[in-house]
Amino acid sequence: MRRYLLILLIILLAGATYLTNFFIAKQRSFDENLRLKQENENLRAQIQKSQLPLINCSSAVTNGSSSVITAEVFSTYPFNIKNQITVNAGEKQGVKKMMTATVGENLLLGQVINVFASYSVIQTIFDPNFQLSVKIGDKQIDGLFQGGNAPKVTLIEKNKQIQTGDIVYSASQEFSYGLKIGEVSEINETLAGVFKEAILKMPFNINELREIQIIK
Repeated sequence: MRRYLLILLIILLAGATYLTNFFIAKQRSFDENLRLKQENENLRAQIQKSQLPLINCSSAVTNGSSSVITAEVFSTYPFNIKNQITVNAGEKQGVKKMMTATVGENLLLGQVINVFASYSVIQTIFDPNFQLSVKIGDKQIDGLFQGGNAPKVTLIEKNKQIQTGDIVYSASQEFSYGLKIGEVSEINETLAGVFKEAILKMPFNINELREIQIIK
């Protein structure tokens, strides 16, 4: 009897070990895929940025690692909160209000709105109250970015020619110039018929973020 119990115990331990290793490997694979996806989006944004006729578009990110603070994103699970995130860097790490937050070096995430000793709160581009002046495509067409669950660019002059796939990038004095926000995925005319608006395809899923950068 004792022998059978010992065999059963060995089988249970072996099964538990296998399942544990399986789920750990699966999580590592998931995290690695997210990291590669974000790296690819950043590389794509960098290539798109180099093709635009930007002037003085370099940001503090390019001046060395000392100009960038890397921070981990606190979990909000199971709540699907997109308008704000909290990260584990604050006054002790040199974070200040109004600093720009990015995903990688080239994708705009938002702006620091509250700073505490060891953590900070960032208002993201998915906040309905988040607005900034932007430019669209290589023709540098002006527009106003409006955040929310379906981010878009409004107040685009009706006679300006934009097309799907055009990159939308920051052009406000509050942010580093030339940070990618998204790409035009749909173009609509407003009810008044004076302006057009563009629905955007975003380069990242905010609920998948593990790590972000804050530009000093």
